[in-house]
Amino acid sequence: MRRAIGVRPLRRVISLLASMSLGIGVVVAAPAAVAAAPVEGATVRADNGSPTGYTVDFVYRNPNATQVRLAGDLTLLDVNTGNTRYQPEAWQTGRYHAGGTEFLRDMTKDPNGYWSVSVPLHAGSLSYWYRVWDPTQGWANKRIWDPASTNPRPPGESSFRVRNNDVLDAVYVPYADKQNDPVLKERAAYELPAADPAHRGTVQYVPYTTILGDSGHHLGVYLPAGYDANRAEPYKVAYLAHGIFGDETDFMVPANVPNILDNMTAKGEIEPTVVVTMGNHFTGTSLGFASYNQTNAANNLVQTILPFIEDRYNVSTERAGRAYAGFSYGGMTGAHVIRGYPTTFAFYGHFSGNPSLTAQDYDNVAAAVGDDDLFVFLGNGVFEGNLNAQNTIANNFRARGYAAVTTQVPGAHDGMTASQLFTIFARDHLWTGVDSVSVSPATEELTKGWNWRKQFTANVSTNQGVSPAVTWSVEGAASAATTISADGLLSVAANETASTLTVVATSVVDPTKSGSATVSLTAPGTTRVVVKAKAAPASIARGGTFSLTVDLRAQTQHKKAPTVTGEIAVTFGGTTQVVALTNSSAVVDLPTSGLPAGGYPVHVAYSGDPTYAPTAAVHQQLRVR
Repeated sequence: MRRAIGVRPLRRVISLLASMSLGIGVVVAAPAAVAAAPVEGATVRADNGSPTGYTVDFVYRNPNATQVRLAGDLTLLDVNTGNTRYQPEAWQTGRYHAGGTEFLRDMTKDPNGYWSVSVPLHAGSLSYWYRVWDPTQGWANKRIWDPASTNPRPPGESSFRVRNNDVLDAVYVPYADKQNDPVLKERAAYELPAADPAHRGTVQYVPYTTILGDSGHHLGVYLPAGYDANRAEPYKVAYLAHGIFGDETDFMVPANVPNILDNMTAKGEIEPTVVVTMGNHFTGTSLGFASYNQTNAANNLVQTILPFIEDRYNVSTERAGRAYAGFSYGGMTGAHVIRGYPTTFAFYGHFSGNPSLTAQDYDNVAAAVGDDDLFVFLGNGVFEGNLNAQNTIANNFRARGYAAVTTQVPGAHDGMTASQLFTIFARDHLWTGVDSVSVSPATEELTKGWNWRKQFTANVSTNQGVSPAVTWSVEGAASAATTISADGLLSVAANETASTLTVVATSVVDPTKSGSATVSLTAPGTTRVVVKAKAAPASIARGGTFSLTVDLRAQTQHKKAPTVTGEIAVTFGGTTQVVALTNSSAVVDLPTSGLPAGGYPVHVAYSGDPTYAPTAAVHQQLRVR
């Protein structure tokens, strides 16, 4: 997809061969070569021998450790079978890294305390961690983040995942053509760090006190590149909730939202957006299931987090500018949010976790939202089961007049599936920042039997940072030769028989937004015209330019049509120019650059309009000397 990012070259051992003569016949051998220290962290390198085209070298330094294992969501599931697990070395097209079974691979220790292992991995952001036995720190099978990772973290032991011995890190692997998988190609395009550092936003963890009075908790806050605290238009904002036993790091690291939004914003597919993540395990020090209370989480979000964020950041305070999404238990929490606060958010995303709502709940939401927009997105991984439950929920919203979409991605119940679902939710369904599209001219009247070429322009109203790009199409044509170019130049074939064409410009960012123009095609009139064309001078040196004046007059002047309209095509020296008439006349430059000396005819063709008939003839011989 995109160029390899974050690929660091392996350090190579450089051998130095030298000898030194000390006196007669005395040779002392050079000192042994010193190997460069291994590069700590996850180093991605291109590897022709890898089934994916890439291998990742994991290196962790801990001289005191007695055992270290690479772990992660790195075993593979085959999309065709769904239940057979494969090791990374067995990758082939159609197999995807998936959670549910922890991948474990022993790492090898060198004399300097560096533990390492190499594994082939496919494209995208992939979850991993280390398991460490270190008696000096009292660690026995301790699950740790990669200390070389650059992902921001909450400080100390404050995060729930650290306290629960359940952290997840991420490695970013580019796409290689040999993977031959459009899903992985797209994942690499969104999940890898943005190629241009100027397009990368920032992540910070901000301390706050929960609705229950628990202090020492943190909110994750992603600010888009170029965030302006004083921007006149507040930023749209998405609030994202993790699954059970997760915390505020889940959507920032394994689900990889910052990279996704960096790339999406750089492409102009979404307007710059702020993201807020929260930990929902905040009832004292408990590490159990009950420390995530969905009612508390919903109340904490709306009553505590929203005012906290809105007081400190330039974000929208309107429902149309807010989205809520959650993974697993966080998706289920969405039921408590929409039921308790139906007018707070306009967009809901439920990733691998469905809201449980009664018929009365749906009716209450509809009564509260009324004619305002509401959008609901539901999805899961193909290895999690079918979409029957999601489709039922979507139909309940649709039955009440609200938009709802369901989808699946190749994945299991893990952050990598959440990542893919968030990409679709944000790119295809969140605010696009495209307000309207119109086409000018809005109408055009042409005659049949002429190879018309007309330029149309799209006028796209967008928010700051959103691409105004459009795709062009022409509808209603009977001739395959009637087309429109990528930049809006309509070509109507001379043999076109349709009476009406519709020129359509559709927003690339938001295909639901489009504008159109109507082109009417009528038979030309029958009244003949006289074409007068005269160039000055009649002879010119090579490289000069003739000036051709063309006048058209009706043989019998009609009071209802005192001037001849339409356009002429002037052919000279193998080149044709199409020029619109102004008050029945036109002046056309005829350059001679590149023409050899000799005589050249000037051919003028008139297209005709609803009153006057088309005509064509040679009108003058010009000489190039």
